[in-house]
Amino acid sequence: MSGVQGQLLDEQVAYWAANKDSGVIGKLMEYASFLGSSELVLLVTVIIGIVLLVMLKWRQLFFFFVVSVGGVFLNLALKLLIHRERPGDEAKYIDVFNYQLEMQSYSFPSGHTMRATIFFLFLIYLVYYFGKRTLTKWILFVLFSLLTIAVPLSRVILDAHFATDVIGAVFISFAWFFFCLYFFHKPKETGISFSF
Repeated sequence: MSGVQGQLLDEQVAYWAANKDSGVIGKLMEYASFLGSSELVLLVTVIIGIVLLVMLKWRQLFFFFVVSVGGVFLNLALKLLIHRERPGDEAKYIDVFNYQLEMQSYSFPSGHTMRATIFFLFLIYLVYYFGKRTLTKWILFVLFSLLTIAVPLSRVILDAHFATDVIGAVFISFAWFFFCLYFFHKPKETGISFSF
């Protein structure tokens, strides 16, 4: 996609999203954005890490650590490399647990989207790996899949990012996740079946 096409896409999506940040849709998008927030993702990440540690699931624990922490560093490196300004005139800074770091938060790729996408992909992976009941697997798979769509959508509707910021973030997240998955779970070594 060329720069002109990307800008046109951003403008068309921004026009579509205008005035959708109020009412019921706005509230749903705020909830979706909260579910992908750094604070909530970090809290649940620590809990999952402790559970995997207690269960002595070393492969899953190291996979989770590499995919999560590596995803954060990858996002930061891309932001610093590309330096794309966010929508609106106001500069935004990295904010964690209401503490603002003195580092500008650039727009591409969306960190919120990358964090959430990698996190929900890992939850889908856990459902496949540890899930026993087919119905529960399907319900959780659908829920986490919907959240991988809702969180990026919320960032556009809430005017925190351009459409191309979240589209790029989703593609980068999937690529990073499956790159890590390949190295931690080669099918010949594990015999893992990802079928329901």
